[in-house]
Amino acid sequence: MDFMDLVVWGSRGCLLLVFALSVHGKVRDGRAFEEFTESVRTLASRLTGRTRPVAVLVVAGETAAAVTLALPATAPLGLALSAALLAAFTLVVAVAPRTGTGLSCRCFGASSAQPRSVLLLRNSALLVLAVGGLTAVAVSGPGEAAPAAAASALCAGGVLGLLAASLDDLVGLFRPLPRKEHPS
Repeated sequence: MDFMDLVVWGSRGCLLLVFALSVHGKVRDGRAFEEFTESVRTLASRLTGRTRPVAVLVVAGETAAAVTLALPATAPLGLALSAALLAAFTLVVAVAPRTGTGLSCRCFGASSAQPRSVLLLRNSALLVLAVGGLTAVAVSGPGEAAPAAAASALCAGGVLGLLAASLDDLVGLFRPLPRKEHPS
């Protein structure tokens, strides 16, 4: 097993968890999907007026990415699909209407307005990871590895995926608390 195999397995683990959590957050119930559809309307208002079909397409694409990443035979397709989705998500955030407030993307179902820079950073980092995994597949093959090493890399990638999915909450921990006005 070489370093490139670890990159493939780690990328798959991270992106698989990110897309699985993302799909779950959006479709766990009808209300969650409606809220996601509304966030698509806000984020993509410059790009399209048809938000429900776009929301369905996003969920279908993320589901396809998760499934193809989970299967060794289709992992290269999953990495390519992940890269395409993440490039599109990054572009949407970059050109989203500038409102002066944070963006609420409902990427993982829950929402808290995030500065554009946080969303761009997360999406860009995940895009780099997907392209890195694709490059590793092109250089060394689909990542056939010893089971223990593959499982370790997959788990390490999963930890990165959990951090990416929790970024909204982590950033929220470091926001200043609102000041309370004291009567004089």
